[in-house]
Amino acid sequence: MAWTELAVVRAACAYFFICPGLAYGVLTSRLPALKAQTGANESQIGLLLLCLGGSSLLALFSSDSLIRRWGSRRVLRASSLELLLAIALCCLAQTTSQLGAGCLLAGAGMGLVDVSINTQGIQIEQLYRTSCMSLMHACYSLGGVIGSLTGALFAGLGLSPFINAICALGGYAVFRLWAAPRLLNDAPIPGPASPKREASRAMPPFVIMCGILAMLAYSSEGSVAEWGSLLLFTAKGADEHVAALVFAAFSGATVICRFFGDRLRHQLGDFALMLGGSLLAFFGMIFVLLSPAPALCLVGYSLMGVGLSPLVPTLFSRAGSCPGVTPGRASAIVSILSYSGLLFFPPMLGFVAHAKGLPNALLIVLAACACLAAGSLLFRKKPRKR
Repeated sequence: MAWTELAVVRAACAYFFICPGLAYGVLTSRLPALKAQTGANESQIGLLLLCLGGSSLLALFSSDSLIRRWGSRRVLRASSLELLLAIALCCLAQTTSQLGAGCLLAGAGMGLVDVSINTQGIQIEQLYRTSCMSLMHACYSLGGVIGSLTGALFAGLGLSPFINAICALGGYAVFRLWAAPRLLNDAPIPGPASPKREASRAMPPFVIMCGILAMLAYSSEGSVAEWGSLLLFTAKGADEHVAALVFAAFSGATVICRFFGDRLRHQLGDFALMLGGSLLAFFGMIFVLLSPAPALCLVGYSLMGVGLSPLVPTLFSRAGSCPGVTPGRASAIVSILSYSGLLFFPPMLGFVAHAKGLPNALLIVLAACACLAAGSLLFRKKPRKR
């Protein structure tokens, strides 16, 4: 059966959503091998990860102007290719300086890809009047899972990170020839406004609030990835292999639920989905903190994954549909704010945990989920048409 135009465009966009998750999954899963290959110590690895996040954040700040000048289609095609090559360079590195240079390039590629893919997803929703952002972010998460699994497979086989990168990323790049020409061209800015005039306009407060809420959602997700396994190991008495299942339980639930998020959004509406998801994440975190058994904590983290899964896609979609701002500019603002939370929130939890204990520090995550529930009140009204 022939694909419809919408299905083709959506599949091409979903292909590029897989890219940053796959690249990050391959890189992080092979960090132990890269550490041995380059002779880096723990502090140097931490600095390299900071370079990765810092260059990504800097790229986010330049993404709006690049997209306004060249269009999200061109920026996405160029930055995604640069990202794949940068990860291969990281896996080929023999010294810490070479790995650092690769991380800087990879971070810049990730930042530009992130804004560009969300801009493309928002434009698909506006052009075809359908919801697809939850599906797109499911593909993003799926890419991370695939990257991690391939890393585990190649590590188990005793193969080098470079062979891992060539096989995983090279196999992925084969389909690029089909997907790249099917990306959308950016819609022209209505009216006589020039790109410079568009950049000087004040950002609508609603878009900024969407970015703040996305920051809280990403911060909550980051707390699971960075501190979940440590909580189970140190405070709940879990074995190391059980504690390692935290992020798998969370991300698995996130991926599965995001595949159904667009349908739920159509049936329930944004307000009910945002409020229900925030409350489910809130009670999932309570379940984790109060449960004495590690297995029950995994259930609580799975509930958090279910609850948080629709929030970020919905926030990107609503910000991009806000009148008075282009999808590219809205996507850049939401990405900058959300990634700032992802970078700085988990380390802040570490400082609080050192002073008050990790279970007490994770009460901040409860507060973030409560703020998300309160912020859902902004979505009681349906979005205005552009």
